[in-house]
Amino acid sequence: MKNCLVILLLLISFNCISQQRCHTTEYEENLKNKYSQYKEERKKVNKETNHWIENNYNNKNSIITIPVVVHIVWNTTQENISDQQIFSQIDVLNADFRRTNIDAIMTPTVWTSIAADTEIEFCLATIDPNGAFTSGITRTQTSQTSFSIQADAMKSTSTGGIDPWDQDNYLNIWVCDLSGGILGYATPPSSFNNPDDGVVIGYNYFGTLGTVQAPYNKGRTSTHEVGHWLNLDHIWGSGGNCGNDNVNDTPIQEEENYNCPAFPHNANSCGTSNSSGDMFMNYMDYTNDGCMNLFTLGQKARMIAAINQYRTNLLNNNLCNTNPPIPSWNCINGNCIDPQNGNGTYSDINNCIVSCFCAAGSPPLSEDFQTGLPGWTIINNDGSDTWELTNISGYNSSSSIYINNAEYSANGEIDDLVLPTLDLTSFSSIYLTFDYAYSLWTNPSSAQNWSDTLKIYISQDCGNTWQLIWEKAGLDLVTTSPVYNSFSWNPTSNNDWGSEVIDLSIYSNEDDFSIKFRNINQFENNLFIDNINLWDNNTSINDNFSKDKKLLKIIDVLGRNRSKFSPSIYLYIYDDNTVEKKVIIKD
Repeated sequence: MKNCLVILLLLISFNCISQQRCHTTEYEENLKNKYSQYKEERKKVNKETNHWIENNYNNKNSIITIPVVVHIVWNTTQENISDQQIFSQIDVLNADFRRTNIDAIMTPTVWTSIAADTEIEFCLATIDPNGAFTSGITRTQTSQTSFSIQADAMKSTSTGGIDPWDQDNYLNIWVCDLSGGILGYATPPSSFNNPDDGVVIGYNYFGTLGTVQAPYNKGRTSTHEVGHWLNLDHIWGSGGNCGNDNVNDTPIQEEENYNCPAFPHNANSCGTSNSSGDMFMNYMDYTNDGCMNLFTLGQKARMIAAINQYRTNLLNNNLCNTNPPIPSWNCINGNCIDPQNGNGTYSDINNCIVSCFCAAGSPPLSEDFQTGLPGWTIINNDGSDTWELTNISGYNSSSSIYINNAEYSANGEIDDLVLPTLDLTSFSSIYLTFDYAYSLWTNPSSAQNWSDTLKIYISQDCGNTWQLIWEKAGLDLVTTSPVYNSFSWNPTSNNDWGSEVIDLSIYSNEDDFSIKFRNINQFENNLFIDNINLWDNNTSINDNFSKDKKLLKIIDVLGRNRSKFSPSIYLYIYDDNTVEKKVIIKD
């Protein structure tokens, strides 16, 4: 029994040490070999830091908020972690750096007086480098099954990852499958403009829920690595045992600690008279997440110095501004469109309308995408994937318009397709009809599931304001059987398509009427739309349909919304853009 216990303890110890908690020291050496200027500038950092602290540091500072962009680079669905998991990590960073973490009460009394609120906070960026709104999260599907610290390939689009956002303005965090048992690594700062700057964390050590694995399941890997990014050394220092971490209020420590030691641990190590032993609960040690609970005042000073010397753009920014830009408008295809970045030509909607004239066409409007994209307005604020013509598939054809959500990594981004302004005053009834095709990528019964969203809005005032009239997401949007296909999906037959009819007759008196289709990306699967038609439906109710025209399709207007007492209403759509309506009343 005793031998079994010894073996078990050895296995536990081996497992903890086999997880390389941090590879920042090794990565820094790689950078020095790669960039000679980085090597030279890092030599100056400690002297520069001590000088700045001596001459400029005040323990009480204004709160510094660091905008974060999280780049999810994934190969398997499990690696494509949820927004909620990402949010949980941002919460941990804020709690740890502001010392509002619930386990702060576990700090030994001897060190509570130097346990620091660093006055540093973190937020997911709300403004991207192009000035458009963003979720602060990007998602990139890759063919790479894992990433190594040597290649650092997750940081470049050309090598299966994604390029960083402006590193002077954002903390870039890449989350991916790290090889070699590494939990994470970071780039310590200097005056060198490092193109590889940022933090990398394994997807199963990021945040506090979802894919995280104990004992590194409380988000402290990111706290540790961001500490390195802000110029903190490991608490046992560099240069071997009993090294110097360049912080005066952390006790000298012989080496890293694993697991969760009892306090005090290694009392009087390194030949000192420190009866309190190692500060193993410091975020810059290697103990389990549940054992960590503090930065010190000395570490705070070093991080504040790093921001003021090497990351100065973080001192004042509005990249986490929750207020939308002031509305402005551009005149596009007869519509006044707000670009949502405050850079529109017209600051006043009325001036835009006067200049734009809102030149309104007249129904019928019919588009089957067989001759290319029409001159409609596409709003693509992030400059990435958006609505485009495809010759892969259509309904009763080989062409349609689609958006490549399967490879569109900017989760939460909005892309609008705006139809021209129309004058409906001559019509007493009007219908919008269209075909669409969509399949989920993720099994909707799994613990984590997502879906892209399709919304339809109408405007009665030349695009100044919009009203939501139709929305589908998840299983409601799916048109396929099976409902999910774990690959970049395309419809292969008419059976993969659904049809929709929206009665817009209540807007028949409007003269500045417009419609827009909105895709909200959640990095699931491709969405196809075909045969967008706005039909004047004034035809009489009859049973004698034309024999001279080609019938394209029959649309059930009520569909699943029909009660057992309601009539059946069908639209018969012909090749000359005419529509006939048939009503069947059951006795």
